[in-house]
This record gives sequence, C-alpha cells and structure tokens, in this order.
Amino acid sequence: MSERRDHVVTSTTDTEQANPAPEKASRDVIDGVLGANAAAVAGLRTARPLVVEHTQGVYDALFDGPAAHSIGRERLIAVAVAVAELAGAAGLAAHYAGLGTVPAEGDPVLAAILRHAARVSTAPASLTRADIDTLSAAGLSETDVVTLAQVIGYVHFQVRLLAGLTLIGAAHE
Repeated sequence: MSERRDHVVTSTTDTEQANPAPEKASRDVIDGVLGANAAAVAGLRTARPLVVEHTQGVYDALFDGPAAHSIGRERLIAVAVAVAELAGAAGLAAHYAGLGTVPAEGDPVLAAILRHAARVSTAPASLTRADIDTLSAAGLSETDVVTLAQVIGYVHFQVRLLAGLTLIGAAHE
C-alpha cells in the first residue's frame, strides 16, 4: 500500500500497518486526552494504526510544522484552546493549554484570529468574505488563513473523535 507524506510517496508493509511505531503511540494526543479511558478503546485504535498515525501527523504538522512558524505556535495553541472550550471538550482544552506559553495580551492578530475561530465554531453559516478580509487586514496571509481554518477544523475533528471513543469505551466497560 502506498501513502503520501510531505509530497513523498513511500511504501507501507502489512507489518507496519499492523504495528505502528512505538514512539508514535507513546505520544498520541488522543490517547493522552483519553487518559485512563484509552485502555477501553485500545483494541479499536490499534486495529486502525494508519488512522492513529495520520491523526497525530496532522497535529504535528499544524503545531510543529512550518505553518506554525508563520502565524505563531502560541497563537495556534490559543485558538485550539478556545475552540476546544467552545465545544465543551475540557480535557482537550487542558491538553492544548499545557503546550506552551500564552500569547502576549493586546496582540491584535491574536484577537482577530480568536474572534474568527469563535464565529466559525458557533455560527459558521454567518461567515462572509468580509471575515476573511478582516483576517487579511490583521496581517494574515492567504496561507495563514488556510492554516487557521485547518486548525479550527482539526480541533473540531478531535472533539468528535474523543466523544465517539469515549462513548464506545463506556459501552465496553
């Protein structure tokens, strides 16, 4: 089976699919947020190692990749905390809050980003081109706007994934 990573095609053997690298599993954010409840869904997660790997890979790319340097990792973390809190995912918000320093108070770029993240999270149908223009006026490039949208969407994905795994885990207890 072939998979695409950073625009390089690599080959993955059946053994690699069945046995994800230990270092990946040990730093998996979803298991970390699930905490003690991770054991209840371990079988499900190990049955789909590529899902676990790629879910973590997106996390790594967004928060430790080049995109994080452009907007600022601290700003992206602040967005992730805000989105997780708005979604009622306290454990995920706590994970993100524990990642790094808090951006400086009075940062106009952060203020614009957080306003946008809140609107996307609570009233996505109300967004218009003017909302993107506001981000551009705050100093975000087109790439930054896409990265911001990816972070917001990814955190919402994590919220849904954690909720589903929590429900499945509770059913198996």
